[in-house]
Amino acid sequence: MATTINTSTPTPTPTPTATSTTSGSTSGTISSLGSGSGLDLSGLLTKLVDAEKAPQQAIIDQKTATTNASISALGTLQSKLAAFQSALANLKDTSDFNTKTATASDTSLFSATAVTTADVGSYNIAVTSIAQANKVASANFANQTTVVGNGQLTIGVGSSSFNVTITSGVNDTVAGIRDAINEATQSTGVKASLLTVSNGSGGTAVKLVLTSTNTGAANQISVSATDSDGNNTDAAGLSQLYYSKSDTTNSRLTEINAAQDASITVDGFPATSSTNTFSSTIPGVTLTVLKPSALDAQSAPVASKLTIATDTSSAAKAVQGFVTAYNDLATTFSSLAGYDQTTKTAGPLFGDSSVTLIQSRIRQALTSSVSGAASDLSSLAQIGITTAADGTLNFDTNKFSTATDGRFSDLGKLFSGTTGVAGQLNTLIDQFTSTGGTLKAHQQALSDQLSQLADQQTKLNARIADYQARYQAQFSALDQIVQQLNQTSSYLTQQFNALNNTAAKSSS
Repeated sequence: MATTINTSTPTPTPTPTATSTTSGSTSGTISSLGSGSGLDLSGLLTKLVDAEKAPQQAIIDQKTATTNASISALGTLQSKLAAFQSALANLKDTSDFNTKTATASDTSLFSATAVTTADVGSYNIAVTSIAQANKVASANFANQTTVVGNGQLTIGVGSSSFNVTITSGVNDTVAGIRDAINEATQSTGVKASLLTVSNGSGGTAVKLVLTSTNTGAANQISVSATDSDGNNTDAAGLSQLYYSKSDTTNSRLTEINAAQDASITVDGFPATSSTNTFSSTIPGVTLTVLKPSALDAQSAPVASKLTIATDTSSAAKAVQGFVTAYNDLATTFSSLAGYDQTTKTAGPLFGDSSVTLIQSRIRQALTSSVSGAASDLSSLAQIGITTAADGTLNFDTNKFSTATDGRFSDLGKLFSGTTGVAGQLNTLIDQFTSTGGTLKAHQQALSDQLSQLADQQTKLNARIADYQARYQAQFSALDQIVQQLNQTSSYLTQQFNALNNTAAKSSS
């Protein structure tokens, strides 16, 4: 029996389309490339793309990291400069070295404060009386809704007064009158309130209370009435609220607190104030009286001592704050711009010329003599401030106390003003950190550098994408050719096997 041999060429199996995924920094896995040929073309393409991109990517990454570290370091430096400048604020003015303290021997009687212009000295202070606000109260009313009367009240406080209209059926009760007084738009300084008290018969009663909002003898309350019954001083209608301190016969209100000035004696000389504060009796000193002094055997108020002195501790505290803030700044300079011999590592600003300039200018201001200052107090070293080997400052408080004893004016000249240490340093920091200054200019340059690196990254990503696409197309074509060759090889093998089988059968 004859055997038929198929000599037609088989149709190649369609080759799957090669796909890939990439990211900005590394090439992605090629998912189906090589599926036709059986070769690891995807892995090969990934290696080729990575090898092409890696050198330039490493350069960009390294520069970006370095630039970001420098920007962060400059931000830290700027923060420390600001902290140092805050410490300088306590030394820029000569008044900072001439502060005064005011000390009362009996703080239960009065308190006191002193400004720099106050004279050093002591005073004997006796408190005769404290200031009071005038307070008056009505007779008892049955309750808040009791009708008092109608007409007009004229309420005076000192030399000022205002009118309150009381209308029948509207605001003629005790509570209504209280509200009318408090709501009066022309009120000159009196407030009304109600007080519930015992009526003496086991029940309660209500009083209308008027209180001046200001203390002092000049703020005496008065109340006159234009009563609807025609009698303005009797015990009926609005006349029940009539009051004049000088008219003891007809006044219907009772004085609870007299309008009273505060009264003191300073070294035996009297002084009064409408409030409990005396701000001009002793120049530069503010006294606040709290209660009257105790009386001696002759019923005279016992005086207590007020001492005004130079506050030596505040100047030392301000200078110590200056040293501490500078040492924090110096440590920051060392960590950011220095080189650690032990770890063999450099700070992010090591070798930075702008930072070196800032550091050297500040050190120069610290070690230079101040023109216009006293010859023996014209440098920090003369008051016990010296530079240590690590660049920080040492502060010898004993030497400071000895050098500045009684010479706070000269100390002020060393630090304050435009030529003083604090003034020079403050000006320098302003120059460094202001717009266009050394620090700001450097920060802007680094920011621009980051933008340039971002552009380089974008261009590198685009070039690598083109590179990958080109090789992917070539590998895809290779994949198809190898697949076709494999199919042809398989087909020929099948045909040769068929011929061999036929020949074997014929010979048998």
